[in-house]
Amino acid sequence: MAHRRVVILVENQYQELELWYPLLRLREEGVEAKLVGPGIEETFLGRHGFPAKAEMVTSSVSPRDFDGIIIPGGFAPDYLRRLPVVTNLVREMYQQGKLIGALSRGPWVLISADIVRGKRVAGLVSLRDDINNAGGEFVDAPVVVDGNIITARGPNELPLFMREVLAFLWRSRPRLNEPHPDGWLIDGAGNVLSLAQLLRGKPSLVLFFDSGFSPRGTTFLPRYNEWAEKVEKKGGLFIGISTESIFTHQELQRRLHLAFPLYSDVFLEVTKAFGVLGTSGLAEWAVVLIDAHGVLRFAERCPGGDIESLPGFQRKFESLFG
Repeated sequence: MAHRRVVILVENQYQELELWYPLLRLREEGVEAKLVGPGIEETFLGRHGFPAKAEMVTSSVSPRDFDGIIIPGGFAPDYLRRLPVVTNLVREMYQQGKLIGALSRGPWVLISADIVRGKRVAGLVSLRDDINNAGGEFVDAPVVVDGNIITARGPNELPLFMREVLAFLWRSRPRLNEPHPDGWLIDGAGNVLSLAQLLRGKPSLVLFFDSGFSPRGTTFLPRYNEWAEKVEKKGGLFIGISTESIFTHQELQRRLHLAFPLYSDVFLEVTKAFGVLGTSGLAEWAVVLIDAHGVLRFAERCPGGDIESLPGFQRKFESLFG
């Protein structure tokens, strides 16, 4: 496994959990995480008085030497955003496709670095106007991933935030604006084909679901007939994927009168490649939008089964299918 290095910014009035949880979690996973502040060997106090000593000074950090940067919240981001050396570092790392992580008030630094324009961003509700006025889209969600920017509402979301951070660093999930992962699927007739073969040349909506005959499956799958019709009218492709057998899919098609094809991922290749394989061995509910060139444009879990309620989905759908 490749060695990874991540910067965690520190300043006075930092939020303790949002600094120490990522720092220790990254080190547990073998990532070299460095506390970086305005002054080397300077000790900074958190909002509750807990000290943290900078291991490097911000001006000595080269973006090419690190794989990402995390900005904890608290009131520290209000100090950090005033420093050109900080905003330049964040901007350069963003432009190089490195991980940019921010929690609660951390997006203040992203705003000052001018990298939220056109991006979906989570954070404290009090940042809504700041994010929207900077050209971003504030999303009131626990965690939001948009390209190489991962943002979270606050400390309660740290487990989910770090799961996304580690997935990005180890590339265990696909990234937006890059070619979609591939893998083998089985259609309703028993033919084996790759996802790339299936989607080639067509904008596509791919729906992952767990069990078709679960209460959620029988409720929501028939509702997607309307979406399938919209996609087909635009010359696109709408497909459903689960880890269930083709015989289960055939029965689903018959009983629920589904107007879109289902593909079986019994090999677990596609589900794993998209990072939506659950602990039970079933796919998690998720929706993916892929353009005609095979580039991933949108990917979000929808645990409730309702894709229409996903922040940013309608806008991405319209931009892809017109």
